[in-house]
Amino acid sequence: MANEITIDNRLMGYIALFESVTHENLRECMETEDLVLFVVNEKKIGNIFKRNPNVVSVLKDRINKHIIMAEASRDLLTMTRNILFRYGVREIHINWKEGQTDIQVSVAPEEIGRVIGKEGRNIKLFREVLARYFPVHSLSVKQ
Repeated sequence: MANEITIDNRLMGYIALFESVTHENLRECMETEDLVLFVVNEKKIGNIFKRNPNVVSVLKDRINKHIIMAEASRDLLTMTRNILFRYGVREIHINWKEGQTDIQVSVAPEEIGRVIGKEGRNIKLFREVLARYFPVHSLSVKQ
């Protein structure tokens, strides 16, 4: 189920920076051209923001990319909502069929382009992260 990812020196730097700024262990770090997604363990994101309410701004200034911080979950619905939280998730429909899971997400209309990203990079990254934990076949945005 888990896809392999390569951690290069740049990602190692992001991980080290994240852990030094937040004082929490990181579970996942993945990126696109203009976005870095950090996934922390369950029930840890609140601690991070209590210690440093400006943590996203600090990371964005240091990395010079958009930052998404999400909390991992053992529940697919919750983890999907956590990853897409900043985009104003309205509905999530999960369809389990023949061993495949398809997720359709509805977000605020003005956020659809940001969720998809340039050339579909963001939505692909979000699907890849979810697929590392669950048997996700597809992730799409409902218009």
